[in-house]
Amino acid sequence: MKKLVLITALFALQACTSDSSLPNPTGKGTVRAINAIEGSPSITFLIEERSLESISFKAASTAQQFDDFEYNFNFDVFIPADAGTRRIGTVFQKVDVGRDYTFIVSGDLLTPTVTVWETDERTFDDAETVFEMRFGHLSDALGTVDIYFDAPGVAPVLGSQRGTLSSGEVLGPVDLAEGEYVLTITAQNDPSTLIYQTDTIIYAPRLAQTLTIFDGNENDVAAYNVRLINSQAGIANLPDVLTQPTVRIFQAAISLPPSDVYDDEMLTNLVLPNHQFGDFTGDISVPEGVTTYTYTAVGNTSAIQFESGINAFAGTHSNFIVIGDMDNRVATTYVPDRRRITTQVRFTVYHAAFNFEDLDLYLVEPGTPIDDDVTRFFPLDYSLNTPPLSIDEGSYELFATVRGEKTIVGGPLAIDVTFGDTLEILLLDTVDPNVVEFRLIPPP
Repeated sequence: MKKLVLITALFALQACTSDSSLPNPTGKGTVRAINAIEGSPSITFLIEERSLESISFKAASTAQQFDDFEYNFNFDVFIPADAGTRRIGTVFQKVDVGRDYTFIVSGDLLTPTVTVWETDERTFDDAETVFEMRFGHLSDALGTVDIYFDAPGVAPVLGSQRGTLSSGEVLGPVDLAEGEYVLTITAQNDPSTLIYQTDTIIYAPRLAQTLTIFDGNENDVAAYNVRLINSQAGIANLPDVLTQPTVRIFQAAISLPPSDVYDDEMLTNLVLPNHQFGDFTGDISVPEGVTTYTYTAVGNTSAIQFESGINAFAGTHSNFIVIGDMDNRVATTYVPDRRRITTQVRFTVYHAAFNFEDLDLYLVEPGTPIDDDVTRFFPLDYSLNTPPLSIDEGSYELFATVRGEKTIVGGPLAIDVTFGDTLEILLLDTVDPNVVEFRLIPPP
């Protein structure tokens, strides 16, 4: 009997797109998947052996409709130790007409739990001015909480919560009038203990949506993170307004003298005294919006040496790096990807060495000469950061060469890494204009 069911499911996939001699379906249902495993690589979501989508942590696959048959829904992940893909989970599920199925992958990566959130598909007519909302809880670290969803300025009051959630649970759908709302998450039965709160969001009509809280990762300022997932496959990050964004400040301009750094117009708030070439900070909390940093001579606010601002966005960590030479100094800013993935080693390199416009990176086993037999690892342009580069765990040496040549100008930087490591590396000028330095930046 089990074999017949599997064969029927395989033919049902074909029946979605072509004629079949099997009984005709009576309609379709909707399926999607969410990856709720912090630190996981992308997980491939499949219906039988057909790949639907790869989903990273805190992401949802696109909603897709399938005929009302029984299917095996599978989950695969690439495991370096296997040198290939491993199946980590299978769920046998009957798809019914007009039903919506969300498969939640959570827990341990290699032995995950798969939970199915099931509800009716929501349809709207053109005259409706409401939207549908559900609230979900997919944080392993957060306990039971109360959910409030009200107009801006309405404080949480015990008894007015939308519901109470523990990890893995979802509240039933509710129709709400279009307009502005704030999501507030509090401790259970304690509305004065705020855990998370979103900014005011305008919710449009005729959309079925789910607000779900996840564990945060290294890219999040807050310990938790809320995502809005709608029926049209859209997903949005809703940062916590109870926490401030952060910035790390790097002094990578070798010609800039030691400076006192202020963050106010009157130059009274000294944030970095005697900030010198090669110095960098940990994460500094800043208000959302533009903060201007003014560099003055040490002990002399009348001698301004450099000034630039950063626009910090809610929920993010940013890097602020001063680079350049004399009149060409600028501050570049970007949001680093610090995300840890348990099956990968990830690193980035930022090129701040003014004396070299373009360089090539070589990553080799220790003791390997950089010769014609060695292939370039990655090209690197001045004032830019590489995307996260993934490598296997082990020991390496990192070199920089002149673009298109094997002329070494920097390195070796010894790297000893294991899966789950994430490295930030800065490339700096030295007193010798023909040499650059690799600076390994410790995590904040």
